[in-house]
This record gives sequence, C-alpha cells and structure tokens, in this order.
Amino acid sequence: MKNKHIVVVAGNYPSPGRQILVFVQELVHALIDLGLKVTVVAPQSLTHSVLHKQLLLPNYSTAKTENGVQYNVYRPYTITAGNNRILSKFTNWLNTIILSSVIKKQNPDILYTHFWSSTLLVYKFANVNNIPLFVACGEGDNALEDMFRSLTEKNLDLLSHTVTGVISVSSENKRKCIEYGLVDKDSIEVFPNCVNTSIFKKTDPGQFRKQLGLNEDDFLVAFVGGFIPRKGPDRIAKAISQLNDPNIKAFFIGKPFEGYPFDFDCPGIIYKGPMDHALIPQYLNCADVFVMPTQNEGCCNAIVEALAMGIPVISSDRPFNDDILNDENSIRINPNNVQEIANAIKILKDNPMLCKRMKEYSISKHNQYSISSRAYSILSFIDSQVKKHS
Repeated sequence: MKNKHIVVVAGNYPSPGRQILVFVQELVHALIDLGLKVTVVAPQSLTHSVLHKQLLLPNYSTAKTENGVQYNVYRPYTITAGNNRILSKFTNWLNTIILSSVIKKQNPDILYTHFWSSTLLVYKFANVNNIPLFVACGEGDNALEDMFRSLTEKNLDLLSHTVTGVISVSSENKRKCIEYGLVDKDSIEVFPNCVNTSIFKKTDPGQFRKQLGLNEDDFLVAFVGGFIPRKGPDRIAKAISQLNDPNIKAFFIGKPFEGYPFDFDCPGIIYKGPMDHALIPQYLNCADVFVMPTQNEGCCNAIVEALAMGIPVISSDRPFNDDILNDENSIRINPNNVQEIANAIKILKDNPMLCKRMKEYSISKHNQYSISSRAYSILSFIDSQVKKHS
C-alpha cells in the first residue's frame, strides 16, 4: 500500500485560524507518516461564504505534517442549497461534476470520504472509473437516516455496490449502515476515533491550575464541544447551579454554530469560549472530570481526548458510547436528566479513590487511543478489502 495514492474527500478541513475537523487532519498526517501519498479535496461553499460573511480559502494550497512532509490540499468552490430539496438536486449535480473534475486530475488509486455526505458526491465517479471507495462513517444526529431516506432504490443499489469498505467509528453506526443496506456486514469494521497521544497525555499540571485561579480543594469540570443543545453544555451548567458548591469550577471550550444563538451560565466558570486546539490539552490536564451529556454522536473525539489524558468521564448511556465508555472509565447517565448529571458530578467529587481508579484505568489504555495505531489498522483493512474485490 505504500506506493498508493489516496485522495481524502472531506466537507471541511483545518486551515490556519480555522480548527474544524481536526481529527480528519490527524488521520491524514498519520497515513502520510505510514508512507502513503495523500491528497485532500475539501469543497468550500460559495453560498455559505456569502451568507455567513466568511472569507474563501485558496483553491489550492500545501500543508505539512508534524514531521515536515508536504502534501496538497484542494478546496474547489461549490454551491449549497440548505434544506431546499428542489435546488439541492441541481446543486448536488453541479457539485458532483466539480469534485469529479478535481479528483480525476489527481489520478487516485483509492478514494476515502469523510463522511457519507461526501460519498454521495463522488460514488458515481468511483463507479465509472473503477476506483476503490472507502467511507469513514462518523455521522451523529439523524444524518444516516436522512441520507437513507433521500436515496432512490436505484441510487442506493449503485452506492452499496460501489463502496468497497466502510470504516465505522462505532458499533451503533455499523449496525445502522448494515440495516439501511449501505454496505454488507463483511465490508465494514469498527475503528473508534483516536487522537494524537503525543499531545493528549497526562502530565503534571504544575502551576497552571494556580494560574487559572484554582485552589487545591477545587473540583474542575471540563466540557469541550459545540455550544449546541445536543451536546448539552446548558444541562451541565444547570447541574452545577443545582449543586451550589463553591468548590466546583468549570470551563466550557467551544462556541455556538454560526447563525444559531445559544447561551448558558452557572457559578464557577473560569473559561468559556473558543480556543486554539493546541491549547486544549493544557486545560484538560487540570480537569478532574470531563462531562459531555450528548444526545447523539458518531464517536465523540472530545471524549476520546479526555480518556487519553486519564480524565474520568460523565456522558450518555446511549449505544454510540458503548465502544469507548465502560464502568471502569466513566459514569453513564441519561443525557437529558440534569439531576443525573448533578449526581454523577457529586459522586466523583466526593470519591477521590473512584476518580483515581478511573484515571489509572484510562492511562493504562493510553496506547489504544493512538491515531497512529488507528491509521495502521485502517490501512490494513483497506488493503484487505482491495485485495478481496480485485
């Protein structure tokens, strides 16, 4: 596989000042470190740029891995129509032509799409040109269901026969993909999300807790994610307010989605707002617990980052968390129940030995959260599926 050229198609890709889908970039860099040639194609919407007054990025640029290896990033202009079904048919047709033109010039050996939404724009091109197509299925919300309902029987059949393999981030997503007929059970494997463990690792917080204004007996609650109802920062804030404990402090790293106002507040907040991704480990390293009462996920990268740093987790009891959370590293709660969230925070605050056991368990599993190991496993899966279909 080392001489193969993989084109990764993603709806977004990080750039200086825009830290979005960082986990896709981490996987790209890990694949390059394994000796592959990787090119990224990340379409950018002209419509979105105009509506949200966001500057467009260059159509072509280069980026470098942490080891200094340069690779190409293409960001072709596309047009999107939101929820307008009639216009969407036209824009999808147009965007398919645009992406196909860019990808064809790269002469890829393999196409790798993040996520199914990107797959819909390139699977016909892959089929016509007989290019192995792999899908990273990380959808949360009802994205899989919505996509399945949007496909005609003819297009679903063509899609499922074109896809060579699916990399699912959870057993729940795997179940859905098989149930909806997107892929057969022998062509999909579960690879939970991983992180750069050289960055996300437990170290001595040193003086940073003091710089944050924390006392020795303060219990620090961490949240990292979008400020949206699904993720539940408002429910965490209500739980903290309900506990009414002056020694409970919190930081909320994230921001609302563009054009989607959402706010919350509680006592003890030491930081609230967006942050450069490179600074997040320093803050997480000071946390006593990571709380994410999310209602729906593919596989939450923020939770995996917390686990890699040995932080006890409080999160949803729903199936999408089953591959990464258990009784040894977390307390699972009903994500909509503020009382359960409050009770879980209090249990961990009042039980230092329980926190210690959870920390030690997660730290002992540190290597399992490595993006390098995940990239190697994914590459082995791709290789086996290509050989099986050749």
